[in-house]
Amino acid sequence: MPASVDGPIGLFDSGVGGLTVARALADRLPGERLLYFGDTAHLPYGDKSPEAIRGYSLAIAQHLVDLGAKAIVVACNSASSVAYDALVAAMDVPVFNVIDPVVAEVARLGVDSVGIWGTKATVKSGVFPAKLAVSAPHARVQAWATPLLVPVIEENILDGPILEAVVDGYAGPTEAAHVDALVLACTHYPIVAKQIGARMGPDVALLSTPQIVAEHVARQLGELKLLRSTAAPSMPHQFVVSDYTPAFEAIAQQFFGEAISLREDHLWA
Repeated sequence: MPASVDGPIGLFDSGVGGLTVARALADRLPGERLLYFGDTAHLPYGDKSPEAIRGYSLAIAQHLVDLGAKAIVVACNSASSVAYDALVAAMDVPVFNVIDPVVAEVARLGVDSVGIWGTKATVKSGVFPAKLAVSAPHARVQAWATPLLVPVIEENILDGPILEAVVDGYAGPTEAAHVDALVLACTHYPIVAKQIGARMGPDVALLSTPQIVAEHVARQLGELKLLRSTAAPSMPHQFVVSDYTPAFEAIAQQFFGEAISLREDHLWA
């Protein structure tokens, strides 16, 4: 069935991280309605097997399409790393990941040394070094798994000594590598980009992943003629979780305001 222009743009992540992409997309495309699924029952994805992540991703994407989504944004680096090809093959609507637009931006910038902070699943997949070896063969790429950031952010610990200790512990090896740019290769991490940037210092450029992805999705949906022509969405954005958590609701409200529409859909009940 062809996608309806009036349908929402579907996004999913294991939790709150993909809200960074959703917010950037809402700012870039104010006429579009978003349908966001946070798989809080299975977070974090970063320490799950590729097979498990693919299974969760396929079920969620199909659920979003069944709810009318005209496109799917895999707003999660772990899922983009291991499930994107399976999603493209299985879905009848366009599917976008959060890796390819960032790789293209790194290549455009022409930096000499690039650091990657990501989940265990993303780093183990080797997807960023592999893609950058093709798109930016001159760049030296080093990746570090930084998994503790996700549970800290999911607990809504967005400042203070706990977050500072985690960021400081991961910053040391990255500083020793003398990178020119740091890719925050997990959609959770931009939530604390200010703290990471302050710790890394002005000589390390942080790539604004949500904005890069939002611009790419907007451009592609325009080319596919899947953008609505009205100035404002006809219905409010919707947020769905597989397991309700107060932290998810609190952070979603911070990103989108008080009047969010949040419900639980138990896909694995």
